[in-house]
Order: sequence, then structure tokens, then C-alpha cells
Amino acid sequence: MVLRKLSKRDAVTKLKAVQEFGTMCQERQPDVVKGVLPYWPRIYCRISMDHDRRVREATQQAFEQLVLKVKRNLAPYLKSIMGHWLISQCDTYSPAASAASAAFQAAFPLNKQPEAISFCKDEILNVIQDNLLNETADTLSDPQSVPEEEREAKFIRLLTSSLLALKRLLSILPEQDRELLKERLTQLITQGKFWKYSKHKTPQIRGAFFELIATMCEHTPQLIQAEAARACSAVLLSIDDTDPVVLPPLWEAVLHILSCVDNCWTHVSARKGVMPKLWVLLKEGGRGLATSLHPNLLPFISRLPAEVTQPNLDFSRTFLTSVIQGLLSDRAKSSPSESAAIIFATMECLRFIVLQNVGDEQEQRNIQNMLISEQLLPLIDRALGNPSLQTGPLFPQVSDILLSWEKRVVGKEAPTFQRLLSDFWEGLGCLCTTYVDCEEAERTALEGIASLLQIMHNPNSASKQTKKKKTVKICFTDREERGQGEEPPRETPVVEEHHCPLRNGHLLDLVCQLAELNMVYVCDCESERHLRFLSQLLRAFPSPQVFQVLLRPEEMKPEMGPELGPLAQNAAVHFLLQRVTVWLKQDDRKDTDFLVDMVFSSLQCCSSSDDKTLILNHISRDLSWSVILQLIEKACADPVRLEVFIGWLRGPVLGERLVGLAGELCVMGLRGSPSSSSHHAHGWPLISLALSQQHNNEPLIGKAYVEQIIDKLHTTLSEAKGMSDAGNMEPLVTFISDVAATFFSSVKGCLLLASAEELLMTVFQLCAQDQTITHLSGRLQTIQKFEHFVTNICFNVVSEIFYGLQWCEEMELSPHMVSEYHKLLQSWSLEQRIHNSSLIRTSLLDTLFKRSAVKNVIFFFFFFPKISQHVIVLFSQTARENSSMFWNPWVQLFVCANCELIVRLSEFFTSPPAGVGEQLPPELNSEWKEFFLEGIHNLLLPLLIKIPSEAVGEALIYIPVELLTQNKLPPRFVADQRSSLSEPLQTLLNTLSPLLLFKARPLQLAVYHTLHKVMPLLPESDSESASAKSDDEDGEEPCLSPPAALMSILSATEELLESILGGVQVGEFAVVQPLSMEHCCILGYLLAWKLLFTFFKASSSHLRAQYSLHLKKTRSLHKLLLHLFRLMPEIPSVPGQPAEPSSKEPKTFFTESLSLSPQKTEGLQFEVPHLACSVYYGALKDLPAMVRLWWNSQEKRVFSTVDKFTSKYVSGVLSAQEIASVQSSTQTFENMTVKARSATREVIATYSVDDIFIELVIQLPQNYPLGSILVESGRRVGVAVQQWRNWMLQLNTYLTHQNGSILEGLSLWNNNVDKRFEGVEDCMICFSVIHGSNYSLPKKACRTCKKKFHSACLYKWFTSSNKSTCPLCRETFF
Repeated sequence: MVLRKLSKRDAVTKLKAVQEFGTMCQERQPDVVKGVLPYWPRIYCRISMDHDRRVREATQQAFEQLVLKVKRNLAPYLKSIMGHWLISQCDTYSPAASAASAAFQAAFPLNKQPEAISFCKDEILNVIQDNLLNETADTLSDPQSVPEEEREAKFIRLLTSSLLALKRLLSILPEQDRELLKERLTQLITQGKFWKYSKHKTPQIRGAFFELIATMCEHTPQLIQAEAARACSAVLLSIDDTDPVVLPPLWEAVLHILSCVDNCWTHVSARKGVMPKLWVLLKEGGRGLATSLHPNLLPFISRLPAEVTQPNLDFSRTFLTSVIQGLLSDRAKSSPSESAAIIFATMECLRFIVLQNVGDEQEQRNIQNMLISEQLLPLIDRALGNPSLQTGPLFPQVSDILLSWEKRVVGKEAPTFQRLLSDFWEGLGCLCTTYVDCEEAERTALEGIASLLQIMHNPNSASKQTKKKKTVKICFTDREERGQGEEPPRETPVVEEHHCPLRNGHLLDLVCQLAELNMVYVCDCESERHLRFLSQLLRAFPSPQVFQVLLRPEEMKPEMGPELGPLAQNAAVHFLLQRVTVWLKQDDRKDTDFLVDMVFSSLQCCSSSDDKTLILNHISRDLSWSVILQLIEKACADPVRLEVFIGWLRGPVLGERLVGLAGELCVMGLRGSPSSSSHHAHGWPLISLALSQQHNNEPLIGKAYVEQIIDKLHTTLSEAKGMSDAGNMEPLVTFISDVAATFFSSVKGCLLLASAEELLMTVFQLCAQDQTITHLSGRLQTIQKFEHFVTNICFNVVSEIFYGLQWCEEMELSPHMVSEYHKLLQSWSLEQRIHNSSLIRTSLLDTLFKRSAVKNVIFFFFFFPKISQHVIVLFSQTARENSSMFWNPWVQLFVCANCELIVRLSEFFTSPPAGVGEQLPPELNSEWKEFFLEGIHNLLLPLLIKIPSEAVGEALIYIPVELLTQNKLPPRFVADQRSSLSEPLQTLLNTLSPLLLFKARPLQLAVYHTLHKVMPLLPESDSESASAKSDDEDGEEPCLSPPAALMSILSATEELLESILGGVQVGEFAVVQPLSMEHCCILGYLLAWKLLFTFFKASSSHLRAQYSLHLKKTRSLHKLLLHLFRLMPEIPSVPGQPAEPSSKEPKTFFTESLSLSPQKTEGLQFEVPHLACSVYYGALKDLPAMVRLWWNSQEKRVFSTVDKFTSKYVSGVLSAQEIASVQSSTQTFENMTVKARSATREVIATYSVDDIFIELVIQLPQNYPLGSILVESGRRVGVAVQQWRNWMLQLNTYLTHQNGSILEGLSLWNNNVDKRFEGVEDCMICFSVIHGSNYSLPKKACRTCKKKFHSACLYKWFTSSNKSTCPLCRETFF
């Protein structure tokens, strides 16, 4: 039966059959499976080439199960299978090819595979040859039943796989077996049709063809040589094919042809047919494929014979010019990898051409001169004006060339390479001089020159750039060792010593020349660009020779004083003292960073650390604080510099200056006078840096100076405590607090200093001072650093803390600051200590109640909730009765703290931690539910109405549903609002629903969670009212409105969303800024729909039909779906997943549950997209018929967008859930059983009563639930054909038009059939017992013929026919 299904044309049927076959092979006994083998080769050869790639993949997977089961019993049928098996391993669909290879490996171990291929080699070649020479698209598939496009695609895939299979065959076969096939292969390659594949319009076929030619050149070169004319023409004349699929195998074939066919250029014209195409391709930069093309250029030109490259000068010039011109292509400009590939190819080929033309003959000298003057130097010139080329591999490559040439200067080829080096340095000097010798020199060019010279001096400086991508290097050996015409070894990494700087003096001479010329513009023209260039040169070349040329002879004569006398002959020291320090002291100079680098460059010419310390002491006496700050920062950033500078940093000169600076800053701050800009901008950061940095666990500056600075800060703060009226002390105190915070958080053991401990206590006391105009943020951060200190003296500081109750007066309008102090005291664990000490607690309570200030009590409760839990209900009552107090910031903080406590307690009693529940008193849980819970929420619910607070809303999340249905809220009704709900429920909806649009996200979510609890209860009232209505009404189908309060929210926000999202096309993603006004509006709109879907899910089938009709009339769902496809991302993947694809399905917003927590603060930018996906999933699940109706009414673009998105991301998840719900369902039917198959997405319903047996198969479409559900007939016994068709049509109608699950549709159909067997007659209009949309029975009877009809059917009949006659007897219907 399964094998018969494999011959079906339908792809889905074949796929299911193959999967079922694989499962049977896995489950059945080997003896049973062996019986399939005689039929399997014919079936396998056909379906392994099937057009549907899923069928091909499943076929190979099933074949693997067959192989594992039958094992050696497959041998007699191997020859009839192997050809198609090998072709399948080269399938263009990678999963199918991998599955075929896995089956092959399961059948044969790795060492036995060549033997198996050899055993079937003739049969394999027969199949391949037939495919390549005889098959066509029409012979492969039936033109009458298969579309032309599908036939052509299958034929192209077969040709590609056959060419690759032949390549695989030649690669695997041993040498002797290839010889046996020589005659057969000759027959193949002598056919003209075979060589036409090189010009085939399909890139995959051309690529596979060139791969085969390369393999034949490698394994059967005699065959290619016999067909040299065709092979050379097919390969070499296609050299300009730049399809990404074709180019890599094409160039592999080109290189193999050049090696395999000695006289290949006699068959094609190099000058007319090949080279012009290559020049055009190179000038265009490889047309975006330089990374694949250019690595082949060096092997290519190395294999060209002399007759092709003559004259050498013109060929080399044309070749290199074309390659370099490719750098101007758009792709090379925009892609660093493309540009780098062109650079590497240029430099490799240039080095090769130099080695090919070593000598003193005139032609060779002309080529050498051309390479330097026309290629290398112009390329460097172009890079100096292009920053992207400067950061690429060009400069390191130039340095490598020069190093290799210098190594060859000592050999017999010395004159050539000496001349090359001389010409290069002369040309480079002229080039650099041209750029530098200009007052308006380009900054990019100067930076490029500095970078080039630095890399030449130290190639390791560019190693970070070159390490980003591994490249193939070519190692050139002497021509005598490898012969004149041989190819240089390819893909051989160069084994070089560590990079060494250029050994000759050319580089230093050029640097001195440029530095001297540059100095003219610095001194005479005061050029800032040249000064920066000079700094870059000195950073790369801190050499005495360079400093020597920067000074005039008379500048070396001035005396330096006795302390610097030994350094009088050091040109770098003279330059530093007479030039750099002068520039640093210029008042109008803002940027001194590069001048500070000159200081470091000058100091590198000093031999000892003592000399550097002397110089720094000398110059630092007069330098500004900004320069000293930069010096220290740069020294701290480099461990080597810091080790050299430590003598100056801990010396007396710098230490005394810093102590003096701290004193000046403190005095100025106490006076309240504005300090100078240098003091203000750089003084405090310098003091902070000097105190906070350490070296070898020692202070950066001397310990004595640290103590003196800390002492000055402490003294200043002590004086500032009583000077609040003398001036504004805030800036001074803030600066000192910031410095202290940095010091205490950075320096270990800082409290061992007595002055540091005193400073800390002074900061703390200053925080407790009553000073209404002072903001204490900086000091608070300072205190937060000292938890270890405060813990040690906790009981001594408690009195100081509660003296800080005076902060309440200061903080009357600053509740944020009190929250900061709250966190501070919590971090110190003072609450626990006070709670555990009855003596301290008693003292504190006495103090609080003696002061009897309400805000002090609130302050205490806010800070220490553990001590105040027993009065929480009392304070809730007070807050409810005096809601006007809530606008006091202190009351707000208090209410927030109480609500947080309520949330924690509710969480605890809802789900206590493991093992804790047994330890609690048995009456505690009931006491919480009966007394506290009811009392708290009965107070909080009215409080939320008076004061819409986020904290109160979060606490109400845990309110029991009984308290919501029996709430005591003030009645609230809306005029003309039709409702069958009870008064408490209607009041609750009218009261809380508007808060869904409140501009506070936590409150919106809290209201949503609260309303979500009552939504399932609402349809009950509509059900009672619907049953009470008369069934005798004549009119259109009845409709009911969902809760009017929610519908009013939707109508209020629909226009707002249209204005927000109107400019975004359906299918595009609109980014919503978190916590913005738009975010709140969209969030409330989507939450209202989630509540509606909860309401729908709880409704019965007939009510759901009436609600759906209302939504259809108002077009609310129509608008929602359009908005959703603007709010859902195009790729709804969950952020934070690994970039590499894994075996598991990627997580999406449809597979992961949505967390709507009010406390959530991270990832809010993904909340609206995730919520939109959740709402769309709910719409498809609960209202599939309405969504399907909307989808079918959309324009083509929207239709396609919705279909693709739903099929890719939603259908699989929803189908799996539907199938799982059927499998796990506990619902039973009297006469029907329901089963599900997850693999095939099928549901099978079997109905049996008496002698009647019916089986229906429900097939879910790929785009479920948008597409139509397919109902197929299974077995049937005892049912007439017409009745059978009617029932199938009815089931299809129920599943298509009912808004619910498949199980609900089957339940309706089952009821319909049951009623039919119970004797209830069909409605003679719709031929169904139960109506397809409102699920009513036929009740309207004709007085003449007595036949009964559905009311909705009659209404439709009357309105469409414009008559009031009975549809059956044609009498007037009364």
C-alpha cells in the first residue's frame, strides 16, 4: 500500500508515503523489509530525482533506514541503484545530498567505498552518459501533466548532479579502474553536446562542467590532451565568466588546462581571444569577485609561455595597470576585502615579475624601472590620498618587498636589487617631499606618509590589521633551483623570522629630510598640520639624528644649568626645552595632546630613568595643569612609560605642586570666588587621578603628599559645615565628595590613614546637616562606597543616622533622594541589626513617637518595613479615607513601600518556597486569606479609582476573583450601554477599562491582569439572555456585542493608531519608542484585544458566532490585522540567540511565551512587537474564520505578505498545538473517535452507529488557518453516496466558517449527524441540521408542507429572491 502511494503525482502524498516507509523500515523485522528490495530500485530511481526537494530528502532518509535494516542483502540490487545513488549525493539541495551521503556511509565503510563504486562503475557511467547525452526536459517529465517551468528545473538539476557525479566517480576510482573506463569516457567527451555545457545558460551547469574538466585534467590528462582543441576553447575563452557560481571552478580549470595541455595556446588566440577579456575583467575589479579571482593571477601568469608574454615590458605594464585600475571600481571602494585581494595580487605579481627580470640587460632594466616608477610609486601615491588604502595591506606589503630586496643585495643579484632600492627610495623621497613641501598640505596625505614610514620602520605596528584575515603567501625561490618555466610553489606559507626594520640608511635619511623640511613650515608658517606630522614622525622615529636636524647649530649652545649639565650634548633635550615646552606654554593653544607625545618621544633619547626624572622635574615647574594631567594620564595608560615616570611622579616637585594646587582649590571654594578655568577644569580631575591611581599597590604620588592632600580636604569640609550663609558651598563640597568617592573606591586600605577616616566622618556629618539649598547626591555616592567601614562602627553611627531625621524637612520635595538613602541603609543591613536589638529598637521608637511628626513616622516605616508590618492595614485605611494626602511625596513613598510589601506577601502565600509551607503555623494561610487579603484589597480597589497609582495597581494583581465579582465600587454606568452583566461586573469594567490607556505602563499591565480574571465569567450572562430571546423573530442573523467597555476602548484608540501607523505600509515594521505616548496607546489597544480573545475563548459556539458578526459589522478585527502587520517585525526572532544556526528551530515571538510583568525594565523595545505577535496568534487561534475572510479580501501585495509570514512563522506552531490538543483531549463522543497524526498534520475522525461506519481525514494546509482545510474521504460502510457527500460538505463548512478549534468543529459535525439519526430533518436550504454559522436547529416550519428551516437561511432566501414563498412548496410563507 505504501509503495503504491509512492507512485502518486501529488507531492504531499509522496512525502507522507516516503516518511511512512522509513518508519516501517525502522520498526519492522528484517525479514519483512527484505521483501521490498525487488521493487525498491525502480521506485528509488524515480523518486530520488523528484521535483520536490522534501521528497528527495525524505527518500534518502528512508533509504538509510532500509540500508541499516537489510545490510548485505542489498548487494544483488546494488548495480541498479548505484548510478542514481551517486547522483543523489551530488544533489543541488544540500540536505538531500547529505542524506544520500549518510545512507552511503551507512552501507559502506570509508575504506570499502572505492571498491563499491568500482564494482558498479559501468552502470554508473551508463546512467550519467544517458543523462548528459540523451535526456531532455520533455523525456524526463511528462509534458502533458508537468508544467514547463518544473520540467526545466528538474532537467537542469539532473544535468548539474550528473556532471558532479562524474567528477566524484573519477576522484574515487583507483587508477586501474579509470584506465578501464578510458574508452567509455572517450565516447562521452568526443560528443559535441558535452562541450556545449560550457556555454549553457544556467550557471550551475557551467560551474559543474568546469569542476569536471579540472578533475579530468588531474586524473585523466590523456583524455583532455586528446580533445585539447575543444577543452582549451571551452575553458580559456570563458575566462570572463563572472557568475559567482562559475568563477572559482572556472579558474581552477584554467590553471589545470595550462598545466595539462602544453600547446594550449596553439588552439586559442591569446592576444585576441583571451587577454583582452582578462584586461577588461581586471580593470573592473573582478566585478565584485576579486577575493575569488585575484589569488589565481600569480599562478596564471607564472604558467604563461614566452610567446604569450612577449614583449615582456608591454605585457607586464598592461597586466599590472589593469589590476591596479580595479581599485577604482565601486565594489573595491566599498569592500575592504575586495580591495585587499587586489592589493595582495598586485604586490605578489610585482615581486614575481621582478624575479623574472633580474639582470642588467636593457629590456630587464626597462621593466625594473617601469615597475618602480609606473606601478609601485603611483600606487603609493594613490594610497596617500585614500584613507581606506592606508589602513589596508598595501603599506605592510611594500615593507615586505623592501625587506626581501634588501636580503638579496648581498648575493650575485646585488646590482639589480641595489638599483631597485635606490630608484624606489629616490622616487618615494620626491613623492613625500611633494606633499610635505606645501603650506596647505593635505592632512590625509601627511598621516599616510607617517603611517607608511612607521610601518617600514616597525612592520609589527600593522600586524593587527593584517591578522584580521588569513591570506596565502607565495614564497619565491631562486630561478636556478626551480627552473625557468616552472610554477612557483603555491599555497606555501612563508617561514620568516620576526619582522625586522629596514637595515639600510635610506629610511632614516628620508625621515631626516622630511623632518627638516617640515620644521621650516612649523617655524616660519606656524602650520598646525605640519606640527602634527612632526609629532607622528618623532613618535615613530625617536632618533638622535632626527632631533639633530630639527635644531639649528646656535640652538645647541645655550647653557642648561648645573642640574642638566650632563645632558648638554643631547639634541632631544635641547629640542624639548627650546621647542616643545615653548609650544606647550602658548596660551592660545587648545589641543596639546600631540605635543605631549613629543615629550615622550624626546625622553626616549635619554639613556637613564634618572635623566628623565631630572628633565620632567625641570619642565613640570612651569607647565599648565592641563598638560600635567595629560602627562600623567598617558603615563598611566602605558605600563612601560609608568615604570620610567614613577620617579618623577613620587618626587617632591610634583608632590608639592599638587599639595599647593589642592590648597588653592579649597581656599577658592571657601571664598566662593570663581576659580580660573585651568584650575576649575583640570585641578580637581588631576587631584582625583593622583589620589586614585596606584602602582605596585603603592600610591601614584608619595604617601606624605597623599596625607597632606586628604588633610586639606578634611579641613576644608569641616570649615564648610558652618559656612552655609557665607556663600554657595555646593560646588566645593561636590568636588571634594567626588574626589573622596574615587579615592575610597580605588585605593585599598585607605582607611588606615587617620586623615582619611576623619574625612569620611566629616562627609557623613555634612550629609546630616540641615541645609535646604544643598543637594546631596555627590556626598551620598561617597558614603555608599564605605559599607565595610560603616559596618564596623554600626552601633556608633546609629544615633547619627536618626539625627538625620532632620533630612525629612530638607527632603520635603525630594522623595528621590530619600529613595537613595533607603538603598544606602539597606546595603548596610542596619534594618536587620536594629530589628534584632531590642534595646536600640526601643530607643528609636521612643524618639519617633516623642517627636510625633507624621512624616518622621512615615520616614521610619519607609526605611524599616520589617518593624512596621503590623500597621499596614491601618495605614491603608488612612490613605483611603484621606486620598488628598496622596499628593504629598512622603505619602506616595509610604504607599509604594506598603504596596511592595503586599506584592511580596501575596507572592509568598501564592507559591511558598519549597519546604517552607510545612514550617508555617497551620492557621497562618487561612488567616491571610480570610482577614488580611480581603481587608487589604477591599481598601486598595477603591483607592485605585481615586488615585491611579502604579504601586496600587501592581498590588491588585493578586486580588481574588471573588472580590472582583462582589466588589463595592461606586456604581458607574454609561448611557445607551446595552448589557446583561450584573451591576458589580458592569461597574468594574466601566471603571477599570479606561485605565488600560493610562500613560503608565505598570498600571496598564496591572489593570490588564485584573480584568483578565473576570473575562471568562462574562459570557455566562449573555448565554442566559440569548436563551431567553424568542426564536420566532424573523430577521437577519442575531449579533451580540462583546463587552461594551472594551469596545469603546478599541473605538477610541483605532483612530489614534491610524494616525500613528498610517504612514507605514502593511508588511513593514514600525519601531515604537519604549515608554513613549505612542507606546502607551498601542500597548492599551493590544491589551484590550488580548482581553477580548480571552472572552471569546470562554464563549460557547453559538455566542461566538454572534460576537463575530458584531466584529464583522464594526470592522474592528479588520483594522486590528492591518495594524498588527505594521507592528510585527519582519523576522520575529527572539533577540540574544547565537548567530550560528543550530539543529534546533530558532526561537521566535510565536514559540516563546510573552511576559507581561509590570516590574519588567529590560527589553521594553521588544514588548510591543512580541505582544503584537501574541495578539495575531490569538486571532488565528480563536477567530480563524474571520481572519481567513479578511485575508481573502486583501489586495495582492497584502495577501502575499500575510500568507508568507503566517506560513513561515505561525502555521507550524499553531498546527502543532492543534494536533497536540486533539491528542491530549479528554473530550469523548458517544459515536465518534478522533485521532491525530503529528508527522502528516492530519486528524482522523471515525463515526460509527449501528451498521454505519464513516472515516474522514482532515488535512491541515501549509498556511493553516488561512488556507482551506482539506477533508478527504476514508472508509465508509452503509452510507449512500449523496449523504456521504453532504456530510463531507457539512464538515468542511463547519471547519471553514466556525471560529474555534478543529475539535470544536468536529463536535458540531458530530451533533449534526447525531440529530440526523435522531430523526431531525435537514434544513432544505442549507441541507444541514445545524446551521453553519449560528449553530441553530431548523425551527421555522412552513404551514403548508410542514418542512422546517433555519431562521437565518430563510432570511437570506427571502432577501436574495425578493419573494416570501416557501423554498420547497412555493406557497406564501406565514
